[in-house]
Amino acid sequence: MNNASLLQSFALDKSGRIRSVEEVTRGLACNCLCPVCGEDVIARQGEVREWHFAHSSGADCPRSGESALHLAAKQLLIESKGMVLPAQQVRKEVVLSDGRGGTGESTRHDAWIDFMDIEAEKPIGAYRPDIVAMAGHTMLLVEIAVTHYVDDEKRQMIEDRRIPAIEIDLGTIERHTWTWESLREEVVDGVEWKRWLYQMDQQILELEAQQKAKDDALEQHRLEKTAKYNSKPRRSRYFIDNRIVDVIDRPYGPTIWSPYDPALIEKLRPLMLSAGGRWDKRTKNWIFPKEADNYIREELGKLSKLPPELLNP
Repeated sequence: MNNASLLQSFALDKSGRIRSVEEVTRGLACNCLCPVCGEDVIARQGEVREWHFAHSSGADCPRSGESALHLAAKQLLIESKGMVLPAQQVRKEVVLSDGRGGTGESTRHDAWIDFMDIEAEKPIGAYRPDIVAMAGHTMLLVEIAVTHYVDDEKRQMIEDRRIPAIEIDLGTIERHTWTWESLREEVVDGVEWKRWLYQMDQQILELEAQQKAKDDALEQHRLEKTAKYNSKPRRSRYFIDNRIVDVIDRPYGPTIWSPYDPALIEKLRPLMLSAGGRWDKRTKNWIFPKEADNYIREELGKLSKLPPELLNP
């Protein structure tokens, strides 16, 4: 725990229930015990220092504050019978067989969940989580971290079994004392210090994100094709016998357009045929293979009597 000066804000009463120092009688009359060593504690409720429990003998009981906080958090969750879950998120990237790539993201926002059943320290095989709760037919594990955090072995077990699990990090919060109100804010109602060990909707989120990534790849391809199709093609203009002749770049090869003029058509026909051109009735253009691009531009330049440096516009 980062805050080594944590005071003991909670203790056990004679019935075994966790009590806050703010809800008991002052001094030994609190009738409370240390949850670590079992010694009587006194409720110090002075006007100078923050209220806290202390051992009646004056003994120093290491980690009593942390242990009491841990027990209080578990009791609070059990009595609340629910909690706010932090947001869930999965991001996927896919590359299709033809090389197209896309990304997809699926999320669930923060949300309250009711527990149908909740129990502390219930064993799951050899693993004993702090809290085991049932939300409908779904099991949720909750770990309260004050001094000890979930290790790699436990995390791997959770992932292998695909059990939804959350760790609540109280050890990083820099507080000297805790109240039921401040503890509820972090453990039950808040999400800032909660992190998923395995998300509740993990498998569904993965499928959704995967599909969105595929859709994104297909959409990107569609947009690229549309942009390419809709983009204004490059047009080079020549003047032959004072008549316009345009060479238009197309993805499939160059095309030639000119106003209808029988004399001009007859003049251009040998060039059209020698370059492998064909007449397209729909567009009223001559269409050429890509390989003929440079050739038809050079020949049109000659026919238009352009200077040598402009023969390849």
